[in-house]
Amino acid sequence: MFHLKKAHPELVSTQLKAVDAIRQASISTDQKKDLVKFVWRTAGPKTLLVTGQEILSVGYDPIWFAAVRSASPALLFDKWKRFEVFAHSQNRLRIEQTDDNRATFGRYTIDGGTPSAPENLLICGLIISLLEKIGCLDLRCEMPLGDGPGYCIREGDRFSLPDDINSLETASWTIEWKSFLPRGKEPTSESNLPQIAFPESCNATTRSTIMRVIRLLMLDVGRQWKVSDLAREAGLSARSLQRKLSDADLSFSHLVRIVRIHEACRLLKESEAPITTIAFCAGFSDSAHFSRDFRASMGMSPSNYRGVI
Repeated sequence: MFHLKKAHPELVSTQLKAVDAIRQASISTDQKKDLVKFVWRTAGPKTLLVTGQEILSVGYDPIWFAAVRSASPALLFDKWKRFEVFAHSQNRLRIEQTDDNRATFGRYTIDGGTPSAPENLLICGLIISLLEKIGCLDLRCEMPLGDGPGYCIREGDRFSLPDDINSLETASWTIEWKSFLPRGKEPTSESNLPQIAFPESCNATTRSTIMRVIRLLMLDVGRQWKVSDLAREAGLSARSLQRKLSDADLSFSHLVRIVRIHEACRLLKESEAPITTIAFCAGFSDSAHFSRDFRASMGMSPSNYRGVI
């Protein structure tokens, strides 16, 4: 919508009603299909590809914020697949990262149907944008073209489509990037870090290490952290990290839960995002898990918490 309003204001102003990304995040599947088909017909297929370039310009959105915090393409892909499950999406994206600089994609429906070409181009453009946002450089995207060689739809900063769009097999594509340079993330301010009740026996060095680990977790709360990954990021061995946590009367799972609940509380206070969206962005495996952990930690459900703050 943002890209349409900028590039084709006549379409948005006369025929499309703007949707607030947070307050009206949930629209029906039929509405989504009608919207992308409308764009295809009136503004052209290329507009759907380019729309992904503007997705992060619509203002703060917890989902896209969580996506671009990814420290690698693999972590981004993991979040994408996890969000499809959260959203109960009928259309899914099969992702296979074949090496550090290449991945293949295939769209399908869980009921055996076929996603439409307009939807495929929109998702492809969005994936390209997200990969570039997290630091993939010199990206190139290719789609099959009939029985011939693949057609390059994106290279450098340019999109291209064949004259006969119907010859393009939009349900599958390959993306390659020459290098990856992670984007720097703004650290969480001290005032926004969760408070930890350290035991008196916990020395200053251990306390400092735990707070450093918490800052690392806060850089990407939506990531599915493993103790080995967190230890490596902190410059520790897994055993050393677990020993430090034990000295602070913490376990790895307990610490991660503290950070996730803290982030969920922030999102409940500062946004009107749906509870399911908040559960995903805070790194929970599913909404039921989020509700159980939140109630156990805060003494009330997420929706009740939002109602009293």
